[in-house]
Amino acid sequence: MSRGLRQGLVGWLMHVPVARQDRRNAWMLQLLLIVAGAMAVSIAVVSWSDAGATGADGERWGALAIGAYAWGCLILLRQGRFRLAAALTIAGGLVLIALSYGIYGLRAQSGLHMTHVMPLLFAGLLLGRTAVWWTALGTGGALAIGAWADLQQATNAAAVSEVLPNLLLSCMSFLVLAVILDRLILSSQRAIERSRELDALCLELEREIDEKERAHARLLQTQRMEAIGRLATGVAHDFNNILSVIVGLATSPRAQDDDDALSRIRRAAQRGTVVTRRLLSFGRTQVRQVCTFDLAEAIEEMRPLLLPMFPRAVQARLDTPPPGLLVAADRDELELALLNIAANACDAMPQGGRFALSIETGGDHALIRVEDTGCGMTPEVRARLFEPFFTTKPKDKGTGIGMAIVQRFVADSGGAIEVDSAPGEGTRIRLRLPLATADRCAARPADAPRVSPVPGSANDVAVAADATQRAGTAAARPQPRGAPRRAGSRAAIGGE
Repeated sequence: MSRGLRQGLVGWLMHVPVARQDRRNAWMLQLLLIVAGAMAVSIAVVSWSDAGATGADGERWGALAIGAYAWGCLILLRQGRFRLAAALTIAGGLVLIALSYGIYGLRAQSGLHMTHVMPLLFAGLLLGRTAVWWTALGTGGALAIGAWADLQQATNAAAVSEVLPNLLLSCMSFLVLAVILDRLILSSQRAIERSRELDALCLELEREIDEKERAHARLLQTQRMEAIGRLATGVAHDFNNILSVIVGLATSPRAQDDDDALSRIRRAAQRGTVVTRRLLSFGRTQVRQVCTFDLAEAIEEMRPLLLPMFPRAVQARLDTPPPGLLVAADRDELELALLNIAANACDAMPQGGRFALSIETGGDHALIRVEDTGCGMTPEVRARLFEPFFTTKPKDKGTGIGMAIVQRFVADSGGAIEVDSAPGEGTRIRLRLPLATADRCAARPADAPRVSPVPGSANDVAVAADATQRAGTAAARPQPRGAPRRAGSRAAIGGE
């Protein structure tokens, strides 16, 4: 038999729609039925060729019946009815044994007892403990038939006296075998159940280990944030003193001649105060400065800060609708979030590209769309985008907490954030902020601060400073005369 044919036959035998635990036994039972059916058909063909022999007709029809029975059991097995096919196969074997005992008697077949235990063995292997005892009962009936045949064939008292001892000895042999099989099957079932319990315990142990590792990681993160908070508190006081000097000089009567430069100095200093507010908020509850403002005007006022952040190789575009989109949020946090997104987009396009920021109205939400044609993100990076301290940038280029600030701001504002990105296809970010309604404005005055929990605020320090530094650098660049500043206008720089 060639290797391909052998593999095909084995595959056909193994492909049976039965339960997983019965698949190996199904393979063996199929092979047994095929062999029995083929042998029965061969015997019938041989007996057909020897039609003149005495008793050839009975042997031929008997062989055909056995062959048909075996093939019928095989068909049932191929249909997925494993237990029915196995039970019929064992029952057929018991019927043949009973016929043999009825014809030849018990004494004449004492040497075939090892063959007659096959139904008992198959019952234990294929069907379990209950089938063993039913098969043992059927075997006892076949032995009784054999003893009755011996009584009918006995010609003297000695032969009659041997019938009962032979019957008891045979029954005892099968009974001992049945008990041994029952114990073996019970031990095997207990071992299987124990193995399943151990598997379940191993899975539970793995889950506990994973949970402990996550708890340990959270503990380390907490300790890190506490250390940063203690350091930041000291830095914040010194930095705030410097900002106070800048604001004082910018608002002094002697420095009112250059309005444009002073305005930029004032706004940069205000963003610096946001940094100090973040630093001082470590380790205690943070008060958010929530107010109701026009989103379009707020972003339009950021135009001199956002657009100059990009080099000339990047085409930056800012589209704002007419005024009227009122939202209730922390305006400084909004500006920091947009500066962080813009900074990430700039870093993602070192060879140039396109950046666009637009605002739309969608029902009861204002939609801020930010798109770039940068390098994009893989699914693995996108899944960890908002994870604090996760970054793909070099050590001196990013802290890994910029997008954590954006997510925290959107969540505190009651909005949602969506990110769509793929390698080589750029990144698209959508920020949804709820519009300020009359009820919301009445419930929350414009000057009413809002308390926000600290978790996440520690993530804002480095990025706030980085965004402020970029904004300050951008503000220091010379602006072209006549640059549009009105709401609803569009501007593009770079790539020209």
